Amino acid sequence: MKEVEVEEGCSVLEATRRAFSVEYFPSDEPSGHGGAVVVAIEGVKSDLNHCWAFYVHDERLGGWAFPDRTCDKVVLRRGNVVCWRYYNYRVEGFPPKRPPLSTECIRLGQSG
Repeated sequence: MKEVEVEEGCSVLEATRRAFSVEYFPSDEPSGHGGAVVVAIEGVKSDLNHCWAFYVHDERLGGWAFPDRTCDKVVLRRGNVVCWRYYNYRVEGFPPKRPPLSTECIRLGQSG
């Protein structure tokens, strides 16, 4: 698991792009996402059964939350941690039924 500090106000997408090799579509409106969709992180690509999903951990909200917005529209606040999870949505459904596991996460901590 890699931990990276980012500035307050940084989007989840921008923080992830600063830390890792990321492939994404800036807008995936035809699929109903309404914003950016990450399709690969560090060469691990989405396919017909798998996709990348992210969670934000916020103590004020009581733990992990699965945002209802795309990664370019979620802005980090002090103390947030972001965890990306590569999961099989055909098996688990959408949204994912379980929270992220540390072995399958990329964590982005926030500085300042």
